[in-house]
Amino acid sequence: MIAIRERARRDWAEAAPVERVAVVLLGVIAFVIRVAHLRQTMRHDEAYTFLHYARAPLSVALSDYTYPNNHLFHTLLVWISTRVFGSSEVAIRLPAFVFGLLIVPATYRLALRFADRGASLLAMALAAVWPALILYSTNARGYSFVTFTFIVMLLLGDEIVERDTRVRWVALALLFALGMYTAPFMLYAGGGVLVWIMAEKARRDGFAAARALLPGVVGSAILTAALTVLVNVPAVNRSGLASLVSNKYVTALGPREFVAALPAFVGWLKESLALGVPLPLLGALVACAAAGLLMPRAERGRRLVVACSVLGWCALVLVGTRRPPPARVLLFLVPLFCVFAGRGLALAVAWAVRRTPTRAAVACAVAALLFAIAFGVSVVERRVVFRTPETGTLADAPLIARYLLGELRTGDRVVVMNPSDPPLDYYLLRRRGPSLAEINARAGSGRVFVVVNPKHLQTLAAVEAEAPDVRWSALVPDGPPVEFQPETVYRFRAR
Repeated sequence: MIAIRERARRDWAEAAPVERVAVVLLGVIAFVIRVAHLRQTMRHDEAYTFLHYARAPLSVALSDYTYPNNHLFHTLLVWISTRVFGSSEVAIRLPAFVFGLLIVPATYRLALRFADRGASLLAMALAAVWPALILYSTNARGYSFVTFTFIVMLLLGDEIVERDTRVRWVALALLFALGMYTAPFMLYAGGGVLVWIMAEKARRDGFAAARALLPGVVGSAILTAALTVLVNVPAVNRSGLASLVSNKYVTALGPREFVAALPAFVGWLKESLALGVPLPLLGALVACAAAGLLMPRAERGRRLVVACSVLGWCALVLVGTRRPPPARVLLFLVPLFCVFAGRGLALAVAWAVRRTPTRAAVACAVAALLFAIAFGVSVVERRVVFRTPETGTLADAPLIARYLLGELRTGDRVVVMNPSDPPLDYYLLRRRGPSLAEINARAGSGRVFVVVNPKHLQTLAAVEAEAPDVRWSALVPDGPPVEFQPETVYRFRAR
């Protein structure tokens, strides 16, 4: 880690003034656009994490793995943040926000290793305003931490390839273990780094040198596994080993089911990781990434090896587990894409200014800033992040909570359908009202309020079916439905 900091200081000292200014401004753009999304309505997964884990005593928060929704290390950070700063959206999202923001300069550092200075600015610009990275910088889940950890592991792995030491291997194992403690899908990212270290060493110094690294790779993997087992002991003791290794979200599919699920998985990757990127722009960036990866220029071998190693490992894990994960699990691949696309864009800029080095440096800085500003404004104006249903939404949960608390009387009941209940519960709590469970525990012969969330394809009949104990045939509408955007609340009373 010390070597990474020293190299960063040296690279910064060698940077031209225009590059320094561009880096600072891109950092400001990344910060501003993330702050603009920080108070978006709480989503299902993050609200559930806070209500069921981060609010609980620490011993419960770090041992309850009833659902893999609990990203344990991230939950620990949220537990600390909310004890210090309260239960606001900002306090809950602060850990994800910090690591999500750090991804942007980390992508700049990664591009300096795998490309050049012009590419590093353009890669940083892409990372600063990429909608999926913005979403998970302002969504209290562990994805931004895993993505940042992956980049740091790549930087540290590059130091190991140059000179492996015991301290560096231990640091790599600690990072890998923290990622695994956050969520088991860190296996995709961390395993890819270990494979890349071996492949990159073979590329640079031959297979004999790569074999010499094998004890370090094996030792680091063993230490990671030991630490992962150790930190998960409380969860295993409380929830059982099956909750970690054989829950319904990780159980392998049959071979035919797995093959049949792959086309949908590819579609999810595009919808999730390329969220809000217009198709023509996405096509252009993919072409730039291919050019940046394949053009016969400096460091092409390094870029090809890292791409093949990481993607090959991910494919191997995917086939080995026979279970396509949620597309957001592969969010850590986005910074690598930004690096390759940044390199391709830098080649285009250099060609446009006749390959004059001084002109190219200034042109890349200007192009990076213009792109970040233009696309960043577009993301905010189109409300790309606000509108996505990723991880479950109830867009008007704050207004619905206020409406319900103003209307509910003793004996009334509220019927909601997943994923609407945790966000609604969170805003009922924020307004110091009773939870949905408390409201329904006191329900009697009063009115029934039904919350319908069409963004998740809900209908009134589907939500009513969630409460089969209610005699719907004995109820009649109690006034017109209350329209929110896009949700609707229906009110019923006895005949």
